Amino acid sequence: MNWGTKGEVQYVFYIKYYLIYLCVSDKKIYYMVRLRKFEITNYRSCLKSSLDLQNDLMCLIGVNGVGKTNLLNGLQLLKKLKTGRRMYHSSIRDSIGSLTKISATLSYRGKSITFKCDIRYETDDKNQDDILDAKLKVNFSELTGNPKWFSFPLELFDYLNHQRSDNPNIVRHFYGINFIPSPKEVEIISEIGAFIKRISYYSASQFSDPTKCPISFELEDNKGYRQIRNIAYHEKFLNDLFVNSKNNKKLFEKFLTTVNKQGIGLIDDISFAEYDMPSSSYEVKSGGKIRKIERNRQLIIPYITIDKIQLSPNQLSEGTFKTLALIFYIITDDNDLLLIEEPEVCVHHGLLNSIISLILSQSKKKQIVISTHSDFVLDRLQPDNLLIVKKMPRKGTTVKPLSKFLSKNDYAALKNYLSETGNLGEYWKEGGFENE
Repeated sequence: MNWGTKGEVQYVFYIKYYLIYLCVSDKKIYYMVRLRKFEITNYRSCLKSSLDLQNDLMCLIGVNGVGKTNLLNGLQLLKKLKTGRRMYHSSIRDSIGSLTKISATLSYRGKSITFKCDIRYETDDKNQDDILDAKLKVNFSELTGNPKWFSFPLELFDYLNHQRSDNPNIVRHFYGINFIPSPKEVEIISEIGAFIKRISYYSASQFSDPTKCPISFELEDNKGYRQIRNIAYHEKFLNDLFVNSKNNKKLFEKFLTTVNKQGIGLIDDISFAEYDMPSSSYEVKSGGKIRKIERNRQLIIPYITIDKIQLSPNQLSEGTFKTLALIFYIITDDNDLLLIEEPEVCVHHGLLNSIISLILSQSKKKQIVISTHSDFVLDRLQPDNLLIVKKMPRKGTTVKPLSKFLSKNDYAALKNYLSETGNLGEYWKEGGFENE
């Protein structure tokens, strides 16, 4: 085993059947990664669709059925690039599911990185995509001067995608790749994995039915206050609220002052009642010996106070509940790319105005892509924020920035119209995008 430079230690790590040599560095330099172009082929209505994301806030507009949701789901496929629970032999994987191709151009340190993947997936009865396998490769010639494509298996990317951001592992050698990447190249791959890990998506109906929200939930004791994965959206929201109130009080207070009387006045307060629930069980060991196991669980009951009346979350209106959830995640979610489908659903204009204001503010820190059917939302945006989505008979879903969708003269006339008398919402309602 070879030793690296000072501050680095190489060791052997096994993932599935692959051998990886890792360098662990105690230093982390974070460079902001941004998605600048996204192209997806053979995915639902997206026969070959391309998104240009040159601004940090982009809005998809178009009539129903043109593929706006398909584009957002296509972006989500990047987040799902991880080793699935159902693994098949390669000869089987190549004959089942659907095959789609994705190409993404990322900016990193002011340079471009091209990331490509061939993804084989299946869609379940809830319209959720399950990745069966993926072949990945990256080109970072602008950064390193190396024109070669670096190909690697899904297991390696899955591993990089789950590393702690404050203690990243640097892969020095991976069995089966076409060349051994340098530490600088591996650093770039790690940053791509970190960016993809920080993609979040919130659908139009995700929080639109508060009656699905439980009136209480349980936590295991002795494990600290932690966020629970793989549970229903509504219960996860309550769990995330509670965990933030314990572990990140400053951020939780920021959220609370945004939604209470100091902010938009949606509620008065959020509080939690905690009850210990000790229990015992017995385990029979070899030889008939019995061991008593003591457990303690916590029962958490959330309360939302409105006009001095304590309510359970499932007693809130659809608009109140969805607004609370969206604002909470926009503020607290540690993401680099935030996808929001139709934020206006179930939300009154007054509350929607607060959500859009927050989105505009947060887009200075992270990339945000939204879709909308609301002229009110468009009134808060600029022409450079708009992507026009259409569906063509032979081309499927197509996307163009508004500046390319309109002629130069029409685009200049629109900007003049906006500067003098009108707004984007009125322009839309009056047929300004009549070819949309």
